[in-house]
Amino acid sequence: MILKEKISAQLPEWRERVKKLVKESGAVKVGEVTIALVYGGMRDVKSLVTDISYVDPSEASASAATPSRR
Repeated sequence: MILKEKISAQLPEWRERVKKLVKESGAVKVGEVTIALVYGGMRDVKSLVTDISYVDPSEASASAATPSRR
């Protein structure tokens, strides 16, 4: 099984874990930020939450596929 297939097989379970976390612990504070804020919009909150997604490199725009130079 290739990596893409392994990750794709696990995604539904991971997404359900996030849904359950937000439902059961959405009001829990993470510093001054609630879990509901983290997953619900992040307006005016400095943070980073990652989620696994897949974009085929042949479908991505050149600017999105090229790392930015800051």
